[in-house]
Amino acid sequence: MRLIDAKNGDLVRVKSFAKECGNFVCRINSMGIKKGDIIKVLNSSFFGPILVETNGSKIAICRGEAKKIEIEKL
Repeated sequence: MRLIDAKNGDLVRVKSFAKECGNFVCRINSMGIKKGDIIKVLNSSFFGPILVETNGSKIAICRGEAKKIEIEKL
């Protein structure tokens, strides 16, 4: 399952990132999202960025980047 597929209120764990995007992984890590982190999806509407909360921080992730984040639902 990918982050873009998560629904509002879902609690998920980050499994992996797209391997072909090394810069993407560095950027997401610098935003505070790392492999194994537990994320709460705050807003995953049909349009616009996906708003998540992790480690006490709220982060907006564009839909293209959310497609590259593999998750598992908790």
